[in-house]
Amino acid sequence: MKIAFLMYSFIPKMGGTQIFAYNLINQLSAKNHDIHLYLPYKSYLQFKKSRHAKNYKVIPILRHEHFVVKYCAGLIRIRLLLAQKIQQYDIWQVIGAYPAGWVAKDLSKKVPVILRTHGDDIQKEETLDYGIGLNSKIDKRIKKSLYKMTQLIALTDTVKHCYRDYDIPENVISLIPNGVELSRFNKKVNKEQLRKKFSVGKTQKFILTVGRYHLKKGYEIIPEVCELLNKKGIDYKWLIVGTHVSIIEPLVEKYNVKNRLLLIDDPKINSFSDNITKVPPKSLIDLYLASDLFVMPSLLETFGMVLIEAMAAGLPIITTNAPGCKDVVKHQKNGLLVEPNNPIELSDSII
Repeated sequence: MKIAFLMYSFIPKMGGTQIFAYNLINQLSAKNHDIHLYLPYKSYLQFKKSRHAKNYKVIPILRHEHFVVKYCAGLIRIRLLLAQKIQQYDIWQVIGAYPAGWVAKDLSKKVPVILRTHGDDIQKEETLDYGIGLNSKIDKRIKKSLYKMTQLIALTDTVKHCYRDYDIPENVISLIPNGVELSRFNKKVNKEQLRKKFSVGKTQKFILTVGRYHLKKGYEIIPEVCELLNKKGIDYKWLIVGTHVSIIEPLVEKYNVKNRLLLIDDPKINSFSDNITKVPPKSLIDLYLASDLFVMPSLLETFGMVLIEAMAAGLPIITTNAPGCKDVVKHQKNGLLVEPNNPIELSDSII
């Protein structure tokens, strides 16, 4: 098949959306599908510079796409319709209801268009100031985009309910969760060496949390959980890996848990570089495999790629009974669920 992908954010930015898309494109390319990936000009330049697009073509949408989509989205729609006329794609995979879905909505008159939403494009939570749909103008555009698609992909029941909140017919929605390449996790690592790197003692419990900093991640309660674990005499070391996690450093100081809680914003562990051709990178998979427990205290997720990565590594998991998390982890079946923003319950579950 000849398949066009359209998205407004891609590798080297590291998140569940980018990881999913990158791996899917590579899998489809490996099966000899002809893949063309359309990206904003800046993202196109960044990715081309990394020289990882060996089996598929990467194409810039236009220039200044983020400006154009606000004030003259019709220009991009014409660009995409011309691309369809010339290339005769069999299908378009669009990732993100806005802005990608907004500029691609007219394509469905010519070719099947599948939309996969990823988070703040479909979810809205005022208390976390999360979701671009909190802007009423953008919200109307999202609704129009959803109605124009041939099929909508929901990662979880939570996302399915978000679609239904826009009055999307259920027969247009398909539930297809993310996945991981299990073979990459099926290996042995030198646990002793990795634990030594982060000053984890032989008898200490090694707790891991992975993900960029965002208020919805619930990282603010972790230092308080550490204080509770200290009071109960638990011997552990907790590692948080993700971009900008150092934002919670003042809380680490406040609760006096610097000797127990490490904040790692290391590009060699948590990013995409010229010598990394697969995501998540090997260094991060090694960390999963060297850990004893995975904890994700999120207040809201769409899916939570790190949860299934931790599962693939065989780790016990504690997360919250929050949207997205509870879709992936079932209490006392493949992990434990605690109430969001509840440090006492979370510390008791760790014990």
